Amino acid sequence: MGQHAINIVYPIAGERFPKIDPICSIESAYFAASFSVTCSGDHDVKWGFNDETIGNASFYDEFSAQFTWKLPKGHHIFWVKSDCGENRVKFQIG
Repeated sequence: MGQHAINIVYPIAGERFPKIDPICSIESAYFAASFSVTCSGDHDVKWGFNDETIGNASFYDEFSAQFTWKLPKGHHIFWVKSDCGENRVKFQIG
């Protein structure tokens, strides 16, 4: 397995979150996301859900983040963009 500039650890692409019993109904959820960026030298990174940027950072060689964010029920895209690469995953809340 090769090293990639950006690795999204969580959410898992195509999955539905949070993991609940089928009879439960939710309108929103606090959702955990995690990623790392590995690029040689000075770089910038930003990340977000759908069309909204929720964070950014400058780093040298490696940056990783794990955080919780409240999302409404429905389909979402979690994305990470750096000047050395980008990645995204689609998932669903509810």
